[in-house]
Amino acid sequence: MTDSAASFRKRLTLMGLSESAISAAWPEWWSDSADASPSAQAELRFSIARKLGLDPRSLFDNGAPRFVWDESAKYKNFSGSPGDRPAIASFGTALATLLLTATPASETSIVGTSALELRHAMLARGRPFVELRDLMALSWGLGIPVVHLRVYPLTSKRMCAMSAMVAGRFATLLARDAAYPAPIAFHLAHEIAHIALGHVQDGGTIIDMTDPTDEGQSEDAEESTADVYALELLTGRPKPDIVVHGQGRSARELARQARKAGAANQIEPGTLALCVGFLTGDWQLANAALRHIYSSAQAVWEQINGFALHQMQLDRLPEESASYVRAVLGSPS
Repeated sequence: MTDSAASFRKRLTLMGLSESAISAAWPEWWSDSADASPSAQAELRFSIARKLGLDPRSLFDNGAPRFVWDESAKYKNFSGSPGDRPAIASFGTALATLLLTATPASETSIVGTSALELRHAMLARGRPFVELRDLMALSWGLGIPVVHLRVYPLTSKRMCAMSAMVAGRFATLLARDAAYPAPIAFHLAHEIAHIALGHVQDGGTIIDMTDPTDEGQSEDAEESTADVYALELLTGRPKPDIVVHGQGRSARELARQARKAGAANQIEPGTLALCVGFLTGDWQLANAALRHIYSSAQAVWEQINGFALHQMQLDRLPEESASYVRAVLGSPS
């Protein structure tokens, strides 16, 4: 027997799904009058299942809803409840499936491509250094959608980033907020590394639960190699040799030296400041320097998702699915 929509929604909440995820997935056509219609109740459950990665068969009784994806996911630095894992993997894989449907495929793959090859290809276009917008253009040009989540599957834990492989194609979901581009550029470079190094298998996901820069040197082999790849992609070196001169221990002076050295070495100044933080552990200084490197703080996610909405062909999706994607990206329908 199918429960009411209100009871169904409560079941979704009790399993840990966030109200924002449920609201984003809830179809706009639903109304209280539809509660009395068995066909409408069925379509409601199929609609929610498609968007959140739930097994639709588990939604037609009063038992616990079940997620579809979990076993194929690799979680990095996971510290939450084991019960949270399938929600994160299934939400991400279901969203990745929609994003890939709306994104034209590319015949070119980066799997097996070195960091230096990608870096040289971007710099060959006349770019002064590799920065966030270059990484976004690279990913989208290869048919890899990149979005920044404004809706999260769980109320209890937010991941940093995730890459999924669906039917031979990749998608990247970013989740950690930042007021300046450089930290997000490293997160995206790290996810590109996972893809290029073959860490993400078909039908699987790799989920970075915490910011790699918060953890220092990781003992996880895949995380360590992804960090090295990301640094080489952004700086040209797997471990940049950085020396801070004189009064570089002040944020303003570190910013000045990062701008000067960045121009000479084709490294984005914000990335250089973060490298200092990574090598010295002085993240307070590095983050303070970002305020002097950039003209102002910004909502970086708006840049990422604005670019994504321009690149995607949402008319390839049913309008209900397109509205869900817009909601997850923080864009009004």
